[in-house]
Amino acid sequence: MKLCYRGVEYDYNPPALEVTESDILCQYRGRPLRYSYVRHVPIPQPVATLSYRGVAYQTGSKGQIELAATPTESIFAKLGVLSRRANPMAEARRELFREATLVHQENIRRNVLHRLEVARAKGNEVLVRQLEDEMQQIA
Repeated sequence: MKLCYRGVEYDYNPPALEVTESDILCQYRGRPLRYSYVRHVPIPQPVATLSYRGVAYQTGSKGQIELAATPTESIFAKLGVLSRRANPMAEARRELFREATLVHQENIRRNVLHRLEVARAKGNEVLVRQLEDEMQQIA
């Protein structure tokens, strides 16, 4: 097919696609129509050696997954060990975070206990059961 774009002429040969008609019969604007689709052309997948949560695996050219024989340590675990050795301030920050987490959990527990006392004082049994269930989830 001869085409022209901004005065430049060129030949365009569109790729020939193999079309297959299916057994599906549809209706378009009141007329019967057979659905046709392009035959699937497999696309080769990249071959790569990967690791997920410390387990090594490899992808094949057809998309299959093969596990490696020996698990390897993930890069994130190695980086974590190296960062703890290299940066002592990071360990101090982690300890502060742990302490803040414990204080936060204690505050939530006290808040639920206070709400439980108020619900019992008002005689709201439905709320008391809900708060007791919440206490079980916290513990």
